[in-house]
Amino acid sequence: MTRTFDEYLKENLKNPEEATAFFQVAIEEFLEDNNLANFNKALDILIKSQGSVAHFAKISGINRTHLYKILNSEVEPKLSTLKSILNSLGYKITIARVA
Repeated sequence: MTRTFDEYLKENLKNPEEATAFFQVAIEEFLEDNNLANFNKALDILIKSQGSVAHFAKISGINRTHLYKILNSEVEPKLSTLKSILNSLGYKITIARVA
């Protein structure tokens, strides 16, 4: 059976270490190029690797329609919404000084 790259990626992202590495790269790329659409696509892939967007919206406390709009780059999330997304994925926001 042949799998698509998206299927392969979603399967691998069920592994927490793989998911963290994937997300770290997405964040680093966003910080370099400021391309929110690509970052949102990475969030979309990561969320879908954990199950459905509807289920994720429910556990994160974010309106499903609003979450879809974020993932499709139709709206920019507030910091509080991004915090909810990250927390529900098992991550937190941290701050580090830039040298």
